[in-house]
Amino acid sequence: MNRKQFLQDLRRELEALPFEERETAVTYYEEYFDEAGPEREQETISGFGTPAKIAAQLKAEYAVNKPPKTPKEGFSKVWMVILAIFAFPLAFPLAIVIAALIFTLFAVFVSIIFAFGISAVALVLGGLACIVGGFAVIAASPATTLFFVGGGIAILGIGIIFAYGSHIVATKLMGAFARLLGRMLSRMRERKTS
Repeated sequence: MNRKQFLQDLRRELEALPFEERETAVTYYEEYFDEAGPEREQETISGFGTPAKIAAQLKAEYAVNKPPKTPKEGFSKVWMVILAIFAFPLAFPLAIVIAALIFTLFAVFVSIIFAFGISAVALVLGGLACIVGGFAVIAASPATTLFFVGGGIAILGIGIIFAYGSHIVATKLMGAFARLLGRMLSRMRERKTS
């Protein structure tokens, strides 16, 4: 592998990162090659490791250092960190234990987010049903209509607030999960270098 192939592979492996982050990383390695010179190109490449390993580390660091703005972004960052963890060579039994732990934690976080989301949808639909039911009995009892419409609006408002809260909780939980995985990755790196 030569410098050009290394940088192409690195750029391809970093496609999941935003353009600025990807270009910053590639520029760093280009400058490193420039400082080492063409005669030390192979030595420099062997010192770096594979582009896939470098990309996994960079993705994990990006996922941990940049808090997610949306739950979708949080999920993608969690997967970046998980893939980065498995990019390191580990003993097979240890990898299985870590995979089970990661899967369990991820399932718990997703379950919490799902429960919040379903609760928000149920409140919104319940509020709408109360409003529609209130208007359905308007001819029979105006007081009952006011009660159901007022209650429906209150429940609808609570549901909307809950939906917004669910969005915030999902974003925060995914960010916390990504940071947790990042710390695990850092500890694994420390143990590997020790």
